[in-house]
Amino acid sequence: PLAGKRGTSWQFNVTNPYGTKAFHSDRCCHPKRFGHVILSLVLAYCFVEEEKIMTTYGSSETMEIEHDFTADAIPVLRDPIYLSDEEEKMYVRRESDSYLIDFTDPSEDRIWNDAIAVNEGWSWYADNREKDKFGLIANDVSGGKHLSLEVFGGKHGLVEISYVISYENFGLSLVWIDDDRTSGKKEEELCLKETTGLIGSERGVEILVASWDEKASVPTVTVLRQRVKEGQPKFIHICLTPKSESRQGKENKFKLLSVRLY
Repeated sequence: PLAGKRGTSWQFNVTNPYGTKAFHSDRCCHPKRFGHVILSLVLAYCFVEEEKIMTTYGSSETMEIEHDFTADAIPVLRDPIYLSDEEEKMYVRRESDSYLIDFTDPSEDRIWNDAIAVNEGWSWYADNREKDKFGLIANDVSGGKHLSLEVFGGKHGLVEISYVISYENFGLSLVWIDDDRTSGKKEEELCLKETTGLIGSERGVEILVASWDEKASVPTVTVLRQRVKEGQPKFIHICLTPKSESRQGKENKFKLLSVRLY
């Protein structure tokens, strides 16, 4: 297997055209179109080889091509099959109708680390007095803090972003979905400019407003207009925009709680 020859880091590398992610078409093990062609050729080859063996036995209806050691009186069992961490993440953890990245879990496991493709200026910590409300936070009056998350579409194609909305020190972020790991050009164009109005939906960019007039800080949820097909790999980009003079407080934060695709 590829993992045995070059390691799981190369097997699950998205830039490797022969890697696992490039071969699969969904959350499980179903291959893409070219994978079906390859498997058909392999199956045809096996039929031909089996026919060659059968013709060597003449008219005999039975033959033993290989000995099954597990069927002996004292069976000899093969080594157990195990899943690597990467395979468990792909086949087990994602085998559900939804895909969740949760930044509120205070444990140190941080299983969401694998989902982060690009992190420019976002930090994971609890910003409340009791130090128990965690999230992934960007804080910069100049904006431009960019986050890219690798995600997989859920059953219904919906994308839900959960974040904190507050009356002071919180600003606006932009969000979009594409196939580009970095989205460098779009980041430079949009994330370094103050956002005063709605961005045209034709550009595929939406606004997450984390500032309001109520004197309270509460979680809120936005379901994006953009959709991701079930099992389809995509990148969700979130970037903090510069602070507006009209917003309360001296800081310019955005606290991301979770991303869910279902």
